[in-house]
Amino acid sequence: MKTNSSAKKGSKSTLTVSHKAAVELTDLLHHLPDAVIITDLAFNVTGWNDAAEKLHGLPGARGKNLFELIKIDLLNSTPDSIKNDVTKKGNWEGEIIYHRHDGEKFIFKTTATAILDDDNKPVNIIFVNHNITKVKSTEKKLAEAEATYEKLVNTLVDGVIMLDKDGKITTCNKRASAILGLTEEEILGKELGDSSWKAIKADGTPFPWYEFPTVVSIQTGFPQRNVKMGVNLPNGLFVWLLINSEALIRLGEFEPYAVVLSFSDITDSVNREEELRKSNERFFYVSKITSDAIWDIDLATNQIYRSETFYELSGYTRDEIKPDMDWWFNKVHPKDRERVRNKVQEYIQNGNERWEDEYLFLCADGNYKFLLDSGTILYRQGKPVRILGAIRDLTEKKKLEHQLLQEQEQKHKAVSQAGIAAQEAERSNISRELHDNVNQLLMSAKLFMNSAKTDPDKANEYIEKATAYQVMAVEEIRKISKALNTSLVKMIGLSRSIDDIIINMKAFQQIETKFQYDQKLDKILSEDQKLMIFRILQEQTNNIIKYADAKNVNITLKEVHSQVFLSITDDGKGFDTSVESKGIGFINVYNRVDAFGGEVKLISSPGKGCALEIVFPLALN
Repeated sequence: MKTNSSAKKGSKSTLTVSHKAAVELTDLLHHLPDAVIITDLAFNVTGWNDAAEKLHGLPGARGKNLFELIKIDLLNSTPDSIKNDVTKKGNWEGEIIYHRHDGEKFIFKTTATAILDDDNKPVNIIFVNHNITKVKSTEKKLAEAEATYEKLVNTLVDGVIMLDKDGKITTCNKRASAILGLTEEEILGKELGDSSWKAIKADGTPFPWYEFPTVVSIQTGFPQRNVKMGVNLPNGLFVWLLINSEALIRLGEFEPYAVVLSFSDITDSVNREEELRKSNERFFYVSKITSDAIWDIDLATNQIYRSETFYELSGYTRDEIKPDMDWWFNKVHPKDRERVRNKVQEYIQNGNERWEDEYLFLCADGNYKFLLDSGTILYRQGKPVRILGAIRDLTEKKKLEHQLLQEQEQKHKAVSQAGIAAQEAERSNISRELHDNVNQLLMSAKLFMNSAKTDPDKANEYIEKATAYQVMAVEEIRKISKALNTSLVKMIGLSRSIDDIIINMKAFQQIETKFQYDQKLDKILSEDQKLMIFRILQEQTNNIIKYADAKNVNITLKEVHSQVFLSITDDGKGFDTSVESKGIGFINVYNRVDAFGGEVKLISSPGKGCALEIVFPLALN
């Protein structure tokens, strides 16, 4: 066996084997720990060593095809490419997966080298298989561990940075990048102590670079804990950081080779502390000028401070009031007491900062007042320490709300009663119309029909008159149906529906009616708004016909500054609005307009006619 040294300088050397030594090659390779198999150029097995036989169990394998004899997965290669590389280049190298008969898998680093004859032509191939299964398993575990470590570090709520002994950043997690407002590329290689990092202490004085936690840990090897630092970042942001640093020292050495820095953004916490300081500074003055009763509970001692306003609100003297929470809870109305107590405790346990509740409170005069109580819960290191609050007397407000509610209930009751009355009135009108008009017309038609039977000579005349009365009855029924049909406006439009009312007033009542209409309203009014306008016009024109004794009526419907304006005026005899504006008809008008957020104005007096003006918004919020 020899190495071909004829390769060009700088190229990979090729292992070649003389065919004269091939017969003895298997015996020479038995001592090798790697599994060695020799095949001809068609991959038929011609020899193997002990390691290969122990691994594969190859007795009787001579002359059999290697890839049919052994189950092998070639990674990124094929038998043809192996043969091509061996015959043209002299060797092939790659990784394979071997499936043993018992199901176990092995990963090999395999080299295939050509065995040459005296004419330097390949005649056989020698496969040397080095078992790298453990190496691959270790690499896989290492990769998994690195991935787990990276995920763990990147899920930390704190920023983490590693610096070398020269103070340069070598590693950072995503949270560090987010807190510092810099990309990972901008952070890596940067020195924390350079001039771009402008830091201050908690008292606002400059933070010298040599006192930076990382610098101290690298120089001394000692950890630094909970160092508070305000930093003007290179990107112009300012943050408050709480920093911890730990030096890394190899076993047997004394000087750190690196330092790990962890930090959290406490800007919000610092700002809250500053606001609290200012709030406490203002507390004394606020308690003197506000109309609310200010109180302050120390949760450690259960003692309560109350401002002067509380004594005025409750009527109790200082001697009557005990400075603890139990006295306060005992004055809360029994129906509210447990709820209020439990809510305060629940908010404290859950870490809520804001608490608010309403309850009845027993005053010194024996009466209860309705109070709105609200407070801010203050925490220190996660533990509740104080509650600052204010009490507002809602007694008068609640009385007004109750009064308003009663008025609304009365109004709703009146609306319901008006609706029922309107229905009854509508039914009475229908009955009266059917009786007074339709019934009389039909009876007249019947009489003429009977006359036609008894007086054959005038039968045609009587039948014509009967037919005329029947047509008049049909027309009356059509008018009643049209007045009741809510889909009429939707089918023929508001303008045509109003025109029908006007035509009837002119034709049957001899009332001259003028109508001014903004045609764009047909497009911008909702169907409900159109129906409301139509019903109001029906109601008011019926009132004019029945009671006004008018000769002229003017109707105006237009849009002005996103408001719809409807005016119906007549020159009739008028009436006293203080007496006659409470009828069912007018109540219906008021209710319809109120439902659309509008207003109604009724102007009339005896002998002066009547004007009904309605305004409502195009779009009701």
